[in-house]
Amino acid sequence: MQQQQDQDSPADEWLASLNATCNRFSTQYLQLIRSAASAPSSGAGEHDGRSDPRAGGGHMMYLHDPPPPPLAAHVAHSSLSCQLAADNLCVAASQLLSLIRTLRLSLLLMDADTIDVEQHQQVQQAQRDTQRALEQAARQMLELLQRRQT
Repeated sequence: MQQQQDQDSPADEWLASLNATCNRFSTQYLQLIRSAASAPSSGAGEHDGRSDPRAGGGHMMYLHDPPPPPLAAHVAHSSLSCQLAADNLCVAASQLLSLIRTLRLSLLLMDADTIDVEQHQQVQQAQRDTQRALEQAARQMLELLQRRQT
């Protein structure tokens, strides 16, 4: 009986998978927002708002001028991060939809007897937990009374 309790039930495994997928979904969404909203950080080589031309920086005076290398690298990095986060969001959404389909299918396949057995097991577990809590409270109350008397 103890060995069976150590193993996760299918419901526990499904819930753990759902939690992991939701965590991945929210993490990747945050990563996408950060990548899309990131701005080039001001480097240590800048003085009075100007870039040092020797550091590869510079200003774009005209539209046809190529961007300075630090800006181009930052844009490329942000673009790649956004694409990766968007792809990961798609994967997480697909996994989430798969979990929802699994849940719906399992609910459709469950019969009344199985549902009754699961409810009965949950009630028994709640009763055992309540009994343990009552016994522990009684022990602590007895210990408190004994300490007060001494």
